[in-house]
Amino acid sequence: MGRMDNKVVVVFGGARGIGLATVKEFLAEGAVVRSSDIREPAEDLGHENFTHTEVDATDESAVQSFVEQVLGEHGRIDVLFSNVGIHLGKPLPETTLAEFDHIFAVNVRTAFLAARAVLPHMIAAKAGSIVLTSSNGGMMGRPADPVYNATKHALVGLAKSLAVAHAHLGIRVNTVNPGAIDTDMLRSTLASPDEFEAKQHALTASTPAARVGEAWEVAKAVLFLASDESRFVNGAVLPVDGAKAAGAMPGNRYSLDFELGVR
Repeated sequence: MGRMDNKVVVVFGGARGIGLATVKEFLAEGAVVRSSDIREPAEDLGHENFTHTEVDATDESAVQSFVEQVLGEHGRIDVLFSNVGIHLGKPLPETTLAEFDHIFAVNVRTAFLAARAVLPHMIAAKAGSIVLTSSNGGMMGRPADPVYNATKHALVGLAKSLAVAHAHLGIRVNTVNPGAIDTDMLRSTLASPDEFEAKQHALTASTPAARVGEAWEVAKAVLFLASDESRFVNGAVLPVDGAKAAGAMPGNRYSLDFELGVR
């Protein structure tokens, strides 16, 4: 018996990386998964409980239509996983207004639209779990990507506020906050895929665990937050980042020539 048996799960941003890994976890635990993204999934899952729809999650009518489609088919939505996001690694003085507006639309407006679409139905059912993908950058300041971090702090604030507003109705809203995870988005910040291995020192120098995380490790955390196993966990901000957000390390650990050892 799976932890998500017969649960109807809606995923925004399910085609790659953390989203796709989480879709797999939901399916393995018995959920009916209705995924969406602006592109097709990177893998053909071929699962009877899985369908995927191309949706622009920044588009109000498209999000509403997708949610209504799921409700029309299944009559309920038990879990919302909002996982849409892009990165912007620029200092503030170099960030254009268009870039600012775009990243807030992709990272924050998508979560707002998704939550707004499903909440009335969860309120009526007096049950539901919402998980938003934030970042450890939503828990601390990071000098290289301040506007990106601002969007991730916004998601934490949104989740906490929704949790407080709706907890008495049996609705839970939490965030998962990844650090450096081996996904297409992380690799896209480098000039070429080959640089990912070459820059392991730079990517992990500030991570106490001294490694990059895997998408499935985040997916397991999302599964916990979405499932009834976390039924009294509400308004939580869960880092999955090898302790990076927990505090500062000794100064010599930040050196880019830090010896990672064999892992």
